[in-house]
Amino acid sequence: MADTIREKKKALRQQMIALRDAIAPAEHAGMSAAIRTELLHLIRERKVRVLHCFLPMGSEVDLYPLLDELLEQGVAIYAPKSLKARVLENYRYMGQHHLVPGVFGTRHPAGNEPYTGTFDMILVPGLAFTASGDRLGYGAGYYDTFLPQHPEAFTVAVCFPFQVHAQLPVEPHDHRMAQVVSGAAG
Repeated sequence: MADTIREKKKALRQQMIALRDAIAPAEHAGMSAAIRTELLHLIRERKVRVLHCFLPMGSEVDLYPLLDELLEQGVAIYAPKSLKARVLENYRYMGQHHLVPGVFGTRHPAGNEPYTGTFDMILVPGLAFTASGDRLGYGAGYYDTFLPQHPEAFTVAVCFPFQVHAQLPVEPHDHRMAQVVSGAAG
């Protein structure tokens, strides 16, 4: 049974990456803008002062214009650095020019003093979600480990509309999101 779920997850991951990578640049830019608008409204509505946000890579939603706008508004933004054993260290985001290369093709803020405080909201990456918040991540388990350490934070899945599915294969360790933002609300 568990092997069947893992096989379904693996196949769906490959399918979602292929679909996301196939988006035309103009369409990617338009969908990313709609998602950023929806996120900005949610962040303002929830009066977020401390935000944790993944830094997009590859064909993920382009969040950098949103992060830059939030920085100008005084929101404290922290982004993860992936370490061994599914550990994320979090560093203050001060703009794209202060990023350094990380593992798995990621980038993270430069710094040597990780943030250990709380977050008002955590923006979470993934490959597929359900409208009720089930999540299919990349399979490394970083967010399944990180999110339970921050139960007070409002968790938000960030994805394109085609990444929202009626149902997903889930396991007990899969952490459910409080809300899914796909830009489809506008």
